[in-house]
Amino acid sequence: MIILHADANHKALLNKLSKAGHHNIEAYNQSREEILENQHLYDGILIRSRFKIDKTFIDAAPNLKFIARVGAGLESIDVEHALKKGIKLFSAPEGNRNAVGEHFY
Repeated sequence: MIILHADANHKALLNKLSKAGHHNIEAYNQSREEILENQHLYDGILIRSRFKIDKTFIDAAPNLKFIARVGAGLESIDVEHALKKGIKLFSAPEGNRNAVGEHFY
């Protein structure tokens, strides 16, 4: 599986995905337009909040099987359209729990 990383993530995530046999493409410095040009190559995308994953983006990715957001919500993703296309959606709602808790100490 070819996975696009549109935003920087923890290296542990890249390492685990690589060990599981996935090919990671790190596109942290590519514009949305540059990513769209190659979106047909990717099976999955990991993103935080750099840009919206809208209908245009989803339709440009015929092989897309999942969108994973390294963050709490899916508000930057056209959820309805993604689900209609059979794309699985993932988020990390508990991902910042420790950091938020530490902030109040």
